[in-house]
Amino acid sequence: MTVPSPPTPPLTPELIERLERAAQAKNRDALRRASRLAGNPYAVTVYERGGLWASLVGTLPGLPWYNTVSGVTQHRLTGLDEVLDLYRSAGISPRLSVGSADLTPALGAALFDRRFTPVGVGATLYAAAGSPQPQTFSGIQIHELALGEATNTFNDVLLAGYGFTNAAQQALAVLENEGPKVRRYLARVDGQPAAVAALSIQDGVAYLAGAATLSAFRERGIQSALIHRRLGDVAALCEPVECELVTVTTAFASGSQRNLERHGFRLAQLKILWAETLWAKRQRVIQATP
Repeated sequence: MTVPSPPTPPLTPELIERLERAAQAKNRDALRRASRLAGNPYAVTVYERGGLWASLVGTLPGLPWYNTVSGVTQHRLTGLDEVLDLYRSAGISPRLSVGSADLTPALGAALFDRRFTPVGVGATLYAAAGSPQPQTFSGIQIHELALGEATNTFNDVLLAGYGFTNAAQQALAVLENEGPKVRRYLARVDGQPAAVAALSIQDGVAYLAGAATLSAFRERGIQSALIHRRLGDVAALCEPVECELVTVTTAFASGSQRNLERHGFRLAQLKILWAETLWAKRQRVIQATP
């Protein structure tokens, strides 16, 4: 007997905020822990004030994922100016993440005035937590790893799947998946490690993340199998109610988004990514030159 999926709740500003908190918690926790490592070896600075969140990673100044400001709204422009001063002092050009629900004409004009321009679009998707439809994935075996189990294998697949080669980037990616609330999954194909994924839960919202597949095993449905397995595990947590919703972030209109939609996910909001214009970057370099 097929169990009907629970209804997906309608979008509200409060629900969007709840989804975003769950999606950001894993990365933010990792950066906080990185900043507290002895000697702060990756030069991590975390800024939280009035709803704004910003991270600066001095050893990775050119990677926007680690040098991003989120929570940007029209009413937080004063705080944004303070944060931008921190980046300028560090010689880092940040990326601003603006939710589509917060992007007003006035905010857009204010960001243009600050020499920022849109450079990309991400998507936050969500679904109600419920048992997925039965499905088989031939030749794919998925195992949830216990604490400390197959850590080297998981990390090797994660980093190779992402294609990370920078030592600091590798260390932060590993740290993100070592959080106390992170559940790790390893997929094998015919006994060979092929892909990994992670799951974390925040405020009743499960977040699917950490998905990486070795190049030799792509286009075989492994990530679909990992999505299906994690959705099943999330559904098992609903008695007693521990998790009501599932969320995930991905590139907008990507193959990943289409894959997730086949598993019942729907769009929650778009994330407009803003970066400094080339002119602004050049001016900052000129002003910093003695």
